[in-house]
Amino acid sequence: MKEHNSNPFNGIAKLLISLGLVMLIARLDLFRLGEPSDYFAWEMLLIFFSIFNLLNLDLVFSVLLFAAGFWFLMPEMTLQLTPFYKSIYWPSVLVVLGIAFMLRPLTKRLKQ
Repeated sequence: MKEHNSNPFNGIAKLLISLGLVMLIARLDLFRLGEPSDYFAWEMLLIFFSIFNLLNLDLVFSVLLFAAGFWFLMPEMTLQLTPFYKSIYWPSVLVVLGIAFMLRPLTKRLKQ
């Protein structure tokens, strides 16, 4: 049931925060892709939606989207992961997803 005292602009606020964070990543070239226009690709859309879902406290979907977006974005980045880190990337994602599933009841209580 929806609360009567909830802010009706929460969705817009979360969207603006997510968009602002992605734009900051692009402007500051945090992933070292080059020009800001290089950041606006489908991989960055996955990262954008992962930030948006993180703000909605949906940790599982957020981790999954960020991991997939980062994985597909890695070949275009100038800073590359070593073979060791590439070999443990997906097992680490699975561990983080497991932790996110364990925290799911806590985040559901925080949403209420």
